Amino acid sequence: MAVFTKEGHKILQANDGLPTLLGSYPDTQVNLSDWKPTHCYLLTGKIQVLMSKTIILLTLSCLLWFAPARAERIGAQIYDNQCKSCHGSEGLTLDTPILHGQEPAYIVKSLQAFKKEIRKDQIMGSMNAVAAGLSLDDMKAVAHFLAGQDPCDIKLEINYGREGFRDEFSKGRQKYAESNCSHCHSSFHHYAPRIIGQKPGFLTRALEQFRTGERVAPMMRNLLRSWTDDDYRNVVSYLSGMRLMRACGSDH
Repeated sequence: MAVFTKEGHKILQANDGLPTLLGSYPDTQVNLSDWKPTHCYLLTGKIQVLMSKTIILLTLSCLLWFAPARAERIGAQIYDNQCKSCHGSEGLTLDTPILHGQEPAYIVKSLQAFKKEIRKDQIMGSMNAVAAGLSLDDMKAVAHFLAGQDPCDIKLEINYGREGFRDEFSKGRQKYAESNCSHCHSSFHHYAPRIIGQKPGFLTRALEQFRTGERVAPMMRNLLRSWTDDDYRNVVSYLSGMRLMRACGSDH
């Protein structure tokens, strides 16, 4: 279909060659030879619909592509500004947990608990204030950022050469299996965190908090009721010692 114009009036020539008036036109006979083409063509309804759908799909594709990238950037900024000094390599001497590679749902749940004051920060005393300033989207962003980070970036060293380590490691592995800890901590059941390769100081403190009731988790307290001091020490040696099983460095 071609559009022709003359003296400000428009006329449409259909595919069958018959002219159709588009605007007001003097009551005279239409002669297409007197009209000049405007070099534009009207699109059929089907093509218009197709183009509209294409534009919508392209827009959605762009949004889907940029949204994760934006969340990743926000998560990285939050971690660098508010978390890294305690949970990164800079905080290895602290009893704070390593968060690289952690289960994102667990991080979000923990941050929400800190924000609502359901859980108190017994280590640094700052997590409740940090979490209070985060929205749910912020929590999800930093959680997904951390889930994608390589634990090898945290330079945790395990003194496997110390006296008694091998014996503790072996007994701890047996106790971990007997207590069926992997049911939750290897399957992320009930939002359970990943604890294989975690810092020994954090594991020791967390287990003690569960045993005394400072941290509330009925399943954990019931499980730990029968553990001896040796069991605690052995399981911590096993869990932190499993860090040695991860291929880092030149072989990574």
